[in-house]
This record gives sequence, C-alpha cells and structure tokens, in this order.
Amino acid sequence: MDKLTFIGGLPSWGLILIALGTFALLVYQFVGLREHLSLRQSALLVSLRGSVYALLILFLTHPVFVEERVTQLRRPLVLLLDTSESMGFPASQQANGGKSRIEILKEKLLGGNDPLIQRLARDYDLRLYQFNTTLQPVGLESVGDLTAHGKGTRLLEALGQVGRDSPSTAGIILLSDGIANGTQSLETFSSLPIPVFTVSIGEVKGFTDLRIANLRVPEFAFRGREIKMDFTIEAYGLEGKEVPLYFTRGRNLISTRSITIDRDPFKEQISLTYTPKEIGPHSFSLKLPSQAGEQITQNNQKDFKIDVQRDKIRVLSLSGSPSWNYRFLRLALKQDPFIDLISFVFLRTPTDAVDVPENQLSLIPFPIDEILQELENFDLIIFDNFSHRSYFNATYLEKIRDFVQEGGGFAMLGGIRSFDSGGYFDSPLNGLLAVELDGKGGYQMNTNLHTSLASAGKAHPVTRIFPDPRANEEAWKQIPSLTTFNRVVGPKGEVLLWAARDNASRGWPLLTVKKFGKGRTLALLSDDLWRWNFIAVGEQESSQVHQRLIRQAVRWLTQESLFEQVQIISMEGSKSPGEQVEFLVRVLKDDFTPAPQGAIQLRVTGPDGEQIPLEVVPSTTEGEYTAVFTPTQEGTYELAAEGELSGKNLGKNKKNFVVSFSHAEIEDGRPRVDLLTRIAEISQGYSIPVSQWSDKSWREIITKLKSRSPSEIVERRENPLWSSPWILALILLLLGFEWWQRRSWGLI
Repeated sequence: MDKLTFIGGLPSWGLILIALGTFALLVYQFVGLREHLSLRQSALLVSLRGSVYALLILFLTHPVFVEERVTQLRRPLVLLLDTSESMGFPASQQANGGKSRIEILKEKLLGGNDPLIQRLARDYDLRLYQFNTTLQPVGLESVGDLTAHGKGTRLLEALGQVGRDSPSTAGIILLSDGIANGTQSLETFSSLPIPVFTVSIGEVKGFTDLRIANLRVPEFAFRGREIKMDFTIEAYGLEGKEVPLYFTRGRNLISTRSITIDRDPFKEQISLTYTPKEIGPHSFSLKLPSQAGEQITQNNQKDFKIDVQRDKIRVLSLSGSPSWNYRFLRLALKQDPFIDLISFVFLRTPTDAVDVPENQLSLIPFPIDEILQELENFDLIIFDNFSHRSYFNATYLEKIRDFVQEGGGFAMLGGIRSFDSGGYFDSPLNGLLAVELDGKGGYQMNTNLHTSLASAGKAHPVTRIFPDPRANEEAWKQIPSLTTFNRVVGPKGEVLLWAARDNASRGWPLLTVKKFGKGRTLALLSDDLWRWNFIAVGEQESSQVHQRLIRQAVRWLTQESLFEQVQIISMEGSKSPGEQVEFLVRVLKDDFTPAPQGAIQLRVTGPDGEQIPLEVVPSTTEGEYTAVFTPTQEGTYELAAEGELSGKNLGKNKKNFVVSFSHAEIEDGRPRVDLLTRIAEISQGYSIPVSQWSDKSWREIITKLKSRSPSEIVERRENPLWSSPWILALILLLLGFEWWQRRSWGLI
C-alpha cells in the first residue's frame, strides 16, 4: 500500500512566509498583466504561474510516497501443563466425585469442534511442556494421553527453566492447580521477563479435607525418657465436626483425643508424649478417621519410627559377700560413664544369729519384691559368688530366667556360692547357664591353673582386649595363675578361655558364653581374676586390661549395638536438597571411655562420587563431635567417620542417608489460586480460573501477546516525489504553456 507523506525540511512558519510572499507576487503580477490583457487572459497566466509556484513550495516539504508490505508471523508461545499427582484430585466438590483436574485440563484444550490447542498451533509457534518433578516436552498428539503421575510439583523451577531456555517467547500459558513443593519459594523467585498467563484448575470453595501436618519427632530417643511429638491438625470444610485422634504403637492403642473443629479453615497445634520402656526401633502411628466428602484420605494418617537407645547400661549386681573380686568388679563398672550400677552385698543370711533386735540393725533387708518389679528396667544381672538358697525361691529365679529369655543379660561369676556350690543345678537358672552342671561340681582352692585363649576367644568381642591379634594373645598370657576354680561338667556355649595345668593348651572351661532365647549369658568359673588387676598395679603396669574385659563383657551381654569405638549417633535435619544436616559422632577409647582429645575425620560421599571433607567441632558432651553438611542434590549419600587417638586408629564407621525433596502432593490438595495470581502479577500477565475461560479472556491474552511480541513484519519503502520524471514534465509543460500564451498575446 502506497501513501503520500511529508517528511518536512523547513519549519511551518517558514513555509507560511514563503506562501504569503508567493501570493503577494502573484497579485502584483496579476495587476501588471491587467494593463495589457483582459481579465480572463490575466487570470489564466497567473494560474499557470501559481501552479508552478505551488509545486516548488510543495518540494520544500520533501513529499515522499511510502510503500508498505505486511508479512504475518506465527508468534512463539509456550503451554505449560501440570501433570503432578495432585492434578488427579477432583476439580470440585460434587456428587459422584466430579471430574479430576487433569481431565478438566484436557477437556479445555481438546474439547469442541475446533479445539483450543489446534487453534493455538495454527496461530502460534506452539511449544508444549508437561511438568511435575521435571520439565519434559510433549507432542501435540500426546496431550490426550497425559496422566497425573508426578510425585512432586516444581512449578517455579519449571517456569524459570522455560524462561532461560526460551527467552524470545511471547508468553507462557500455565494450566495448574498451583500446588508447588520444590525448593524455590516465591520470595526468591525473580521476575520473569516473559508474561505468564495462569489458568487455575480446581475450586477452593467446597474443598473438604482433614489432615495431619508438620510432624516433628526425634530420630532417636532414650529408654525411660519422655519423647515429645509435635504436629498440626488442619481441616477444611468440616466446621462443627468432632473427630477422634488415635495414637498407636503397632496394633496397641496408646492414647486417644477428641478434636473439635470450630472454624473453617481449622488449624490446631498438638503435642503428645510417650516414654519408651524397650530398646530398639519403635513404630508409631497418628490417625484421624476419614470424613464424608474428603477428597484426600492418605494424609489422615502419619506413620513414623523412633530408634530407642540406652542412655546408660543398667546393671544389677548381687554379691554373696564382700571380697576382692567384688571390689575390683565394682571399680571397673563404676569407672565406666555409660554404666549405671546398682549393687547389693549380702553380709548376713536370714539364718545368721544376732544378739540385737532386727529394728536396731544398720543393715537393710534385701528388697527382693521391689527388685523383681523393676527387673525390666535393667539390662544385665550379675551373680557374683551369690547363692540363691537363703534369699530366692524358685518363683524369683523363674522371673530372672524369663528376663533373660526376653532379651536381658546374665552373668555368673565363680566362688564358693556359685554354680553347683550355690545350688543352681536343680534351679530354674540351670537351663540358661553357659556351663553344664550335675550337682556334684565343687569349688576348689590352691589350684594353680594357667589361662589360655580358646580359638573362639581370639576374635570374640569379650576377649578381644586389643585389636591386634598378637598383642591380644600376649596380654592373656600375662594373667597370673588362678588359685580358685569352679569345676563343672563342661561347656554349653562357646568357650573363650581355658583353664589348664602346667603347659596344657586346654583343660576346663574358664569363660564361656551362650545365647538363651533373646538374651545372652556368661559364666566365669573363678573368683580369682581380680588378681590380674591387683598384680598389674603392684608391678606399676596398667590395670585397664582387666577393666576392659569387664566392660566389654557387659556390652556384649547387653547386646550393645554401638559396640564400635567410632559411632555415628544421629543425623538431624530434613535431608532435603539445600537443607542443612547435622551429624553427631561419638568416639571411645579402647576401654570404651570417651575420647575427648581424639582426631576425627568426617567425609561425605555424594551420589556422583564426590568426596567432601567436613569440619568437625567438639560438642558439649565429652567424646562427642558434631559436623554440618548441606546437600545440593537428591540421591544416596554416605557419611564416613574415622577416629584416632595419639596416632592410634580407633576404628571407622559408615552410614548412608537419602536426600530427597519432600513432595507434598498428597499432604495438602488445596488449589493455590493465590500463588498463580501472584505469579501472573510478577510477570505482568494475568490469572483466571478455568471455569471463567472464554473468548473474551482469550482476546485479552492475544492483546498482551501482541504488546510483548509483534504478530507481523511491516516493510516500508520511501520514494521522494521530486525524483519522479512526471512531476518534472508537468512543471515544464506548465511553464511552456504559459510562455506560449504570452507570446501569442504579444507580451514577448
């Protein structure tokens, strides 16, 4: 299309002055011509001259002919489709459940004789993507096959990736319910240079749900100490209802509470407590019954596990009389900070004759009934040269047998009141002992027996005093000869130590161990082992070898899971990418006492194999160290810990942990219309509910798209008027005709 346009050279006031001057000149010429010619002749000549002058003045405005050619473009457009799991929820609260959100999405795009998605593909350079935990391109023919399968919705991450990959696109049309559970928050979401037109799918009004949210529980706890569990109960569309909350462990109901929903929406913080009495993993459950009309029922229940550990090993020791063996046993146990010892020493029996009344005696009676009631709170029972005959009847011993059967530990140490000499052959404890009795064995003195390691004892944790096998065997050879010994028929479990005469490699079992039911038992058939400690001190040598034997035996009998000297105690944190994880590591010396001056190395190996060393900081508890780590990606990580003390390696430990995003698809299914609206505002687009989608809204989107990216290319060509030969010919024709008239009229 051509059109005349004036570019302009002189200002308008200059053109006006020239026009006025030209008009004055024409008037002057007209008056002069009237003296020689008629009015008609004068007017003709002045008109011809005026036409030439007008053309000359017109050239002063630089007139040009503009030629325009318009080419229509297919503007780039991105269509983002949410295929996360929440899109499978009902779009509205209706009888029969109504259609799912993903069905509404496909119906809006594919419905009608001329589907919207076909129109978009005709008019635009359309690029389709589906997103959930990842962003994936989708073919036009595959839209009808989309399903709500994604385990998370990284909505903001998907928008950011499209903005980076397609910066020239005219706009983004986002169809989603607005649920976003990636790592990026709207506060840190930078403004997109591309307008986003959000179409919200799903209705907030009428949404009905009851859920348990924000559960906070410890990863581990200590037996006998109260555990606190904090969580939130949220309800939507259930005002006026009263629902029960059930707190269970396995199939056992611990407690129940009534929750009154007095508002909509409803939110209430709840705290529950529980005191575990057993060691090991505990599985708990919090449950709210499903309510009529609920769109999501999976979030009515929360299952979680807590690993219950010992804070200390509780030991009950019964000694038949004061002795050197009792003294050194008590010394070894009391010096261990992880052992809580309760000991009783029997100074007289009920049959002993005394010359004063009972109420004047300073000795207290043995609280057998109270002890049996608290038996489950102990981890280990030690009979040290103790006979049950004067104190326990068969019922009490059966209680102890059952205690071991259910996982407790039991040790019998030799002496004149132990094994056959203590009457245990025909007692309920005979079956759990690690040696075989016949009622004929006795307690021998002045035996002069030497000790040797059995083959099983070389690797067993009870008798592995030193990590180096050769050093361990040498240590056991230093044991002084035993002067006392309890003879038995033979072993019923593993023999760790032999007692023999002269140079014999084996003779009679000295230290045996065995498993009984879920528990463990130990038998030491002498009360002379204390001399190992006593003589070592007299010779100014370390007494820790004897004490280490006692402590390791206690830990084996109590089935201490953390028998390693380097122990990874806990990993606190959400274990999500970008969230800090705090590690707690305990380091023990060879005698299992804390190592406060240890050299600790911690490193994390990521999913890609990269090893990351961590900075270790001593904690407020002696022998414990902390470190923090922030994972950057999902996957399985490995924490490796290694400890040294004075250049000696204390051991290593490893533990894996999984890092993943907390995908809250079934946690809270409410459509987030407010988030979609905010995204549209930030990007200078706009948001509409899918129920209000119409031709009018589509025209508004088209207008926005045109302002963002042109829909056509206009090619312009300028042709100056003065360059046309016809204009020059016209001027020459006018001037020639005017000259010819003047000549014919006798003016030339």
